[in-house]
Order: sequence, then C-alpha cells, then structure tokens
Amino acid sequence: MADMLPALEVAFVDRFWKWDDGKGLPAKPRWCPLTTAQQKDIHEESTSLTLLPDNRTFQKVAEYDSGIKLFQSEGMWNVESWSYVRALVRPIGPDLVLSVHADHMTTEQYLKFDCRSCVSGRLLFHLFVTDKENLSMNVLGMRIKRRCVDEKLISPQQHVRLVSSVTGELMSCEIGFLWGPRVLAGLKPRMRLVKKTRFSKVETILAEASGGALSRSMERLYKLLSDSGLMYEQKINSKFIGVHTANRDGAGVSAKHVHDLLGDLVSLGWSQAEFRGICVEVADAERAFMFKYNNDLAQQSDGQIPCFQSDSMLKFCTIAGSHTNQVLRCFQSRVASTAQHVSDGTHLNVDKLRAHDEDFHEAVSEGAVWRVVSQAVPQRFPSFCALAQSAANAAGHLAREESELHLCRKIHAEVARQQSQGKDFVAYNDVKDAVLRSKPRAAGTVPALFVFTLRYSGGQAGHLLQETERFVRGQGHNSRALGPDVFEALNVESRGRDPQAQLRHMILHFAYTVEDARALTMTDIKKLLSPSMDAKTGRVVQILTDCKDLCSKHAVPSHIALKALGFLQVHMIAVLLQKKKIQKFDTVDEAAEDCVNTILRDAKLSFPNPYQHKASSSSPSGKTGKNDQAMVSAGFDIGQDVLRKSDSAKAKIQAMSATDVTLLVGKDVVKVPAKNFLAGEWKQFTAKAEALAVPFLESLPVNSLDFEIQLWRAKILEHMTAEEATGAKHYDALEVFLKPSKDVRTTKKFDKGMLQIVASTHRIDLKPAGSSVGSSICCGTADIQGEIYDILLSSCLQQTPKQVLHPFWVLRTSTNVAECNMELVVNAGDSLVLYKAATAAKPVEQSMWVRLTTGSQTAKQDRIIVLISSDPRTGPMAKPTEMQQVWAITGGMLKKKKWLVKTKEVEDKLFLQIDKWDRSFVQFVTGNTVQLKKEKDPHHLSIKAFQELLDLRKEACDRAYNRHIRDAAATAGDKEPQYRNAREADVYVAGRTVVMECPEVVFGGDTMPARNIAAIWSVKDPVLWMELTPENLDYLGLFMRRGLMEHQESDAPIRRRKKLRGEEARPIDAGSPKRKSRRGRKRKAPASEEAAPLQEESPPPVPEESDSNEDVVNGIINGS
Repeated sequence: MADMLPALEVAFVDRFWKWDDGKGLPAKPRWCPLTTAQQKDIHEESTSLTLLPDNRTFQKVAEYDSGIKLFQSEGMWNVESWSYVRALVRPIGPDLVLSVHADHMTTEQYLKFDCRSCVSGRLLFHLFVTDKENLSMNVLGMRIKRRCVDEKLISPQQHVRLVSSVTGELMSCEIGFLWGPRVLAGLKPRMRLVKKTRFSKVETILAEASGGALSRSMERLYKLLSDSGLMYEQKINSKFIGVHTANRDGAGVSAKHVHDLLGDLVSLGWSQAEFRGICVEVADAERAFMFKYNNDLAQQSDGQIPCFQSDSMLKFCTIAGSHTNQVLRCFQSRVASTAQHVSDGTHLNVDKLRAHDEDFHEAVSEGAVWRVVSQAVPQRFPSFCALAQSAANAAGHLAREESELHLCRKIHAEVARQQSQGKDFVAYNDVKDAVLRSKPRAAGTVPALFVFTLRYSGGQAGHLLQETERFVRGQGHNSRALGPDVFEALNVESRGRDPQAQLRHMILHFAYTVEDARALTMTDIKKLLSPSMDAKTGRVVQILTDCKDLCSKHAVPSHIALKALGFLQVHMIAVLLQKKKIQKFDTVDEAAEDCVNTILRDAKLSFPNPYQHKASSSSPSGKTGKNDQAMVSAGFDIGQDVLRKSDSAKAKIQAMSATDVTLLVGKDVVKVPAKNFLAGEWKQFTAKAEALAVPFLESLPVNSLDFEIQLWRAKILEHMTAEEATGAKHYDALEVFLKPSKDVRTTKKFDKGMLQIVASTHRIDLKPAGSSVGSSICCGTADIQGEIYDILLSSCLQQTPKQVLHPFWVLRTSTNVAECNMELVVNAGDSLVLYKAATAAKPVEQSMWVRLTTGSQTAKQDRIIVLISSDPRTGPMAKPTEMQQVWAITGGMLKKKKWLVKTKEVEDKLFLQIDKWDRSFVQFVTGNTVQLKKEKDPHHLSIKAFQELLDLRKEACDRAYNRHIRDAAATAGDKEPQYRNAREADVYVAGRTVVMECPEVVFGGDTMPARNIAAIWSVKDPVLWMELTPENLDYLGLFMRRGLMEHQESDAPIRRRKKLRGEEARPIDAGSPKRKSRRGRKRKAPASEEAAPLQEESPPPVPEESDSNEDVVNGIINGS
C-alpha cells in the first residue's frame, strides 16, 4: 500500500529560518521527492527521518498549516550555519490545469503559446518555439512544466494538465505531433484567447454556492456534471461505499445518529424515491488514506459501525446519505442492536428485515441507487465535496442535523482558512455566512460557539475540540443541544488565572454523555469555574494529563484511549458536582483507577496502575477473566469486603469466576457458589479500620508552618507598636481627609527628615517570595523553614463596626519622583505625597489563536529600523530608532499649525484617536491651547459634549450587538431575545467597528447635517477612535465648539487638578453628607438648575514651566 500513500516532497532550510505564520516560506526552495519508505515513515507518524547522502537523522519538531512538517537535524548547533540542518516536508500540490492557445507568427518564424490559468483566466506566461522543428505533445508538455517550475508556479513533483483554449478538452499525449513536417495537417492559428470551458463554468457555480445560493447552485452543478458525463446514477452495494473525509467538515458519521436513523427507517419504511445519496469515486492515490479514515471511525464507535476488511473493498465515498449507507452496512455486518422487528434481541437480522420490509431488504442485499461523481471533479475542485455535503444537510431529507460540536468544527476551519489568507483579526461577521450556509438548527447558539471555539478549542490545531467531538460522536448524545446559555457560561473568562480550557471540555464530555439532558445546570458551571474550586479542578486536570501520558508511553491504541479517557472525564466531573444519581465512584482516584484498569483490559497490556488502592488484590491488573462479568455487573470486585446477610459472616473476595467466588474468611480460604452472590445472599460492606497509634512529636504546633508565620506576625506587631511611640508625636500636626478624596496635610513646617509616619496596620501577611503583591507594601523578608517569605502590609482602613484609620494609608502616592515630598522640607498646608515605584507587567508574546480572541490594535504603518552604536569603543547598540508615517491635519482653528494624529487601520478603514486632553485637538476645535495653570482660567474639552460623543458610541455598540443576536435567533426560528446592553467582550460577536448616528449640528451661521460616523468598538474607553475623513473632522469641530459654548453659558464650576487649586478651593471640613441626607427628603431641582454631568478623571499632569524634575531628583539624591 506504500505506493498509494499521498505523495510528499522535502526542501532544506538553514537554522535561521522561521515559519512566521506561513509568511516565512523560503524564497527559492528546492523541493525534492521523498522515497516510498520515507513517505511511509512520515504517514505513520514516525518522529525521526533519515535524509541526505550521509544518512543524517532528523527529528520532527513542529507541524504547520497545509500539512507542512518541520524536521530538525540532531546536533544542529555543532554544524556550520550553511549546512542543511532543517527540512520542510509537505504534500505535493494538486495538478496545475492550464489553457493553451497557439498562434503562428509567420514573419518572426516561431510559434507563440499563451498559457493561462483555467481557474482565474489570468495569463501566466508565453512560450516561444521555432516553427522549423517537429513539436510533439510530450515535448510541449515538458517545456511548459519546466517553465512553470522556473516561474515558481509548481514544484518539480507536481503535474501539469493542458486544456485546449478552443474545445475546452484535455490535450492527450496520444495526439502525437502538433507541428512540423510530420504533422498531416498544420496547426491552424487561432486568434481567440480562452473559451468559456466546462471548468470555468464549474468554478463560477461553486463561487455562487459559496456566496449563499447553496441548494440552487449545487443542483445546477449536478446537471452540468451529468451533461458532461462526470456524474451518473448506479445501483451500488453498500459494502463498497465508505465515508468521505470532507463529510460533516471532517467529522464523519456519528454512531448514535446511525442507530437513531436505523430505528426511523424501520418504523417509516424504505423509499428509494426519498433517498438522494451522493458519492464520489475513490482515486488510487487517496484510497489508503480513505481506508484508514473509515476504519478509525469504526474503532471509535466501539463496534456500532462496521469496518472494511481491506482497502480494495473501498470503491466509493459518500458526501450525502452517509448515515443511511452506514445503516445498510450495519445490516450486512449484523452489528449489535436491539431494534424492534429487525433484530434477534442482540444483533440485527436480515431475515427479520425481509419479513418486515421487502424494499429495505433489497436495498441491503443488492444496494441503493446513488448519484456518483467522477473522481476528476474533487481532484480539480477541492471545495466541491464540502459544498455538496452542506447542501445535503440544508435539504432536510434523511440526513442528520448538524450538532453544536460540528458547528464548532466549521467555525474553527473557517477561522483557520481566513488566517491563512493573512487576516489578523477574524470577527463573527467574517465566518457567519460560511457557518450558517446549511441553515443549522442551532443557529441561535453560533455566536456563543464562535467565542468558545476561539478561546478554548486548543489553539490552531484544535486538539481539545477534536477529542471532545470524536468521543461524543462515538459514545455520547451528539444531537443534544445545550443551547446558548450553557456556552455563554462556559465562555466566562478566568481573570488572572489559568484559562482552564481542558476543564471546560471535561464539562462538555459530561453534558453530552450522561443520560439526563438536564443534569448540567448553570450553577454547576459557575461552581466548577469559581476560584474556590481551583485546587480540586486542578488536580482533576492533572490526573487526566497523567493518564494521557500513560497512554502515550505504552502506545495504547487511540480508540481505546479515547473511550477510556472520555468516560474518566465524565466520572470525575460527576464526583466534583456530587451528582449522586450519576456518579459511579466516590473519589476521582477511584475513577482514575477504573480508567487505567479498563485500558489494561481492553488493550491487553500489563503495567503498574498508579491509582491502585492498597486494599486491592495482589493479582496483576488487567488479568481479570472474561467470565466474571455478571459478578462485576452486580457490584462485586476482587479485594472487596462482603457480609453474609443470614449470619453476618465477614469475608474478603480473593477471586471470581462464572461459577465460584473465592473468599478469605479469617485465615481460611473457602469457595462459595457465585449464584449465592447473584441471588442477594451476600452484600458489600466497609470494614472498620483498626486503631493505629499515630506519631505526633514531629507534628506539634510549634513545628508547623502556620505557627511560625503567626509568630512572625506577632514580632512585627510588637516592633510596630514600639515605633508608633516615635511617630505619634507628629500626628497632632497632621490633618486627614477622606472626602472628596483621600489626603493628608501638615499644619506646621517640618525640616527635611523630621517628619516620620509609621506604616501601622493590623493586616499583615507573609507570602512566598515572588508572589503577587497587589496593593500591599513589602516591608522585608523572613526565612521560615528554609523558605524566603515576603512580609506584606495592607491598608487597615475600615468604617464599620468601628472606624480604624491611620494617616499612612491615606497618603497620596505618585510614581513621579518630582511630585513626592515626604523626604523634603514640608511647609504648613502642604499635601503629603509618597513615592510609589511603578510595577508594570512585561508584555507576553501570544500565539496566533490567542491573538484571535483579543484582537490586534496595531496600526499598519511602514517602519524603518535604524541601529545606532552608542559608543564605537564599547560596542553596545543603542535602542532602535523608529520612523513612522503619520497623518498631519490642517485647517479648522489650527491656523498655520499642524495636528499630527495617531491612527490605526481596522477592516480597511483608517481611524484617528480623539482625546479630550490632546493639546492639538483642543487647538483644532477652539484655536487655543490647553490651559490648566492655577493662576489662569482653565481651558480644555472635558465638557458634556465630549461625553455625548462617547454616549453615541455606546448606543451604536448596543444596537450592533442586539441586531446580531436578533438575526441569529431569526435564522434559528427562535423567539426574539431580550434587549441587553453591550459589554466589552461582545466585540467578537458584533465586529470591531460600529456606526454612530450623530444628530444635526447648528452653531452660529454654520450647519452640519446628521451623519453616520464609523468608530472602533468600545463601551468604556474614554478615548474615541473615529474614521478619518475631512467631513467627519468638520462635523467634530462644529459639534465640540457648540458644546463648549453651551458649557460656558451654563456657568459650570471650574474644574482643576487638586494640586493646582488655590487655598479657596480646598475642601471644608463639614459634617457627613450621609447624615445630612437623612434629615429630610431632597428637593428636586428644576431642569434649569441641574448641573451638567462631568467626568471624574483628571487630565495628565502638566508641570510648571519653572519646575525641573531633574533638579528635584538631584536634590533628593544629594540631600540638599
């Protein structure tokens, strides 16, 4: 079968090569063929490969899109940089089909061949041949292929197929000579370019089907193929028909769906007129791959679907009617079933089927009538099979509905396809049409499925989604619909913690497998994802990971591991949720023990079970006989304590068989008939453990970690109490304010270093070094039992039941050294500002699938990187200088100045940043710069009008989100959902851009009509990103000028930063506003007296012109 494996080719790259999301393929790769043995090793997932004349060994290190694999030479850093140390292996691409048109240039005495793509009609190149030579079809084909290889259109291993531009037919090599004296009739020149061939017609129809007219377009295509002889009808026996890999987007058939359909067909009866199955011929090159795919489906079904005995039996593969074909094959193979009227109680029976339904029996024994598509169609048009199966699913005949997991697979494939085309951010709108093309029943759940797939499918490979779908398809209820509420609950992010993707898929295993469809509730999901369950769920995930490693280490067959690990996830979730009616084990360790024992038994392996209980029998695991199943089903097992009901005699089971049970009674071994156990004379019981003396000297409280931590806390509190005696003498000169903002001021002057405030608190914590500090202050470290712990102090402020207050925790803080004054001379009335070091987190490089969930906010700008040496003597390089192309805005109220705006490109639109504190923006609107100095009147755009712009953007986000949700519900036929305000995370559903509906603006003698302005999605960002157009800027300027005039006429209070306010603006110590509000009902102010809403955030600090940060810092360092 090695000659039928898909062909592969290899190209060598140096050690500096990088993948870079597919953009980094070598510029001029030399693709070479691999031997049959090498190809077989790769297809059998071998981790090593021998290449080059020196038989160098390469190890597989990565796998990328389109089946490209990267192999790396052992000891790659011990060779020169030019050596072949890496190898790229990929499948050989499809045949290149070219339309060839010939013209005889009599004056120039040569033939000109125009070669065009049959897909796009684009001219690829010209080929010139002298008209004096004999030109055969073989020579022409070889020259055209050599030219295609030189132009990098194909690799040397690919084939070229030539089509006549006049007839549209393939040009066969049997034509012989095309030109010269040996041709009976000379080649007639043609002046036309490319005639509209059948290939171009098929391409056009497939494009229409992809655009939305699916069913109508595919019926037109079937008629065209039938007229062309590429599609025909034939009665075929099902034993020669398998499932195509494109069926259900690669998911294939579901065993449960097959047997559900079997019951429907038995009750409704067989009708050939209602059966519209479509299959394709299997090419020799892909027969081995199709054979393996179908047998994998059979193994995963646990015997519910029959397999093929040899690849020679596989002649056709289905793309429509796949489940019906499997029903016919189930009857032929007499698979296990208890269906009424057609089974003997354990297996399907063909004789009973004949007595029940003659037509059904004829379809099983002789075959059904299929529409067969030639193998040339899917080879030439790879998208044909996917579109044909989508059209069959949408038709609504005896096909099975698309499940929620199937939709996740479609979403994952569509996102990967768009990413491969260079799209950085894929939104819901980009994949909606492709996913909903087949009109699935769960259309209303697709927005939530989209978010779940992007975040938790298992990265670009989607391994977690594949495992879940394969298990549910074979062992669970694949057609069960969980609904949007369940997936929205699963989409809740774990902030600051592990994403828990594996745990979420374990929950799906449980939800799709248990018999009770309502077993999983919203409360259960919230409980499992809550921080309080992190320890338990983390251990469950670790057990699953260890069991997977065991399967990999001992080469457990994939279908056995898939089933055992799938049920392990179901049992462990049942234990965590304490589902008494569902759980079969009391602890997760018992579930893991049973999983490993199942693997040992089914795979016929023998290795130690790491979860084996101490009370288990000494007999080796995995050696249980097959004839004790009745005892196991009754709940008995080896090593179990049992009790006889008649006299309360106690014993322990040592061995079991179909007839006898060996018991250990005291020190004696006796045999009891197994029927006594099955009759209920014996029952299980838990023996009381014997009293054991426990050593305690090493476990005294003084030796425990908690005791030493409390001891350290006591020492710190004692030291803090002693220091308070020094700090308390300054407290009389301090004033503490809590409202309207926290502040501490001095009532007298303090020289440098004279003011001392102790960080006094009763909230002291000790955490391992390097732990998250949060808002706490680290005041030192402690060595406890050989480990270093950080001593953290937290704020002691509280209001109830009794107020606790200390000046230190009310101090204002700043990361700017120039603003801090705790170590300087402090004058009376000064606010105290404490220095706090900035602790910004370092950016983390993210993979492509994580970028899909967060989105890219980087503008597409041309950048030039210039490396400048800081000192030619020392050699270190300075920070690279970045030069960016920016937009300069003129006009408005800028006069002769320019406004250099910040821009970003989203969805092929250019957006600019609008910030109300931007100096240039303020000057663009008003003609004056920002003014925040305390001796002058303030001038800025922190006014009501800017907040109205943000409100317009918020309304646009709400409209966009609710419109998409309503459309999804209407597609699914569900009732219209309730209106809900948009959240920041809803950008993945509604898209990255929204349209603000801005009203008409009239100011002075100028008028701007109402207009729609595109903006970038956000519901909280105080900065606005709007589309950069001259009309939008004109509208914005007039809108803000009118708003500024209304703000000034309303006599709104002057807003300043607190550090710039004068003494008259200081808050006055008054009674509590809460007590005042309780004295009586508030008088409702008339509309004319209501103050305009103002934003609370302060502008960025503006230093005085005379201030110098450098002088202040130098003064602190030098002690002056």
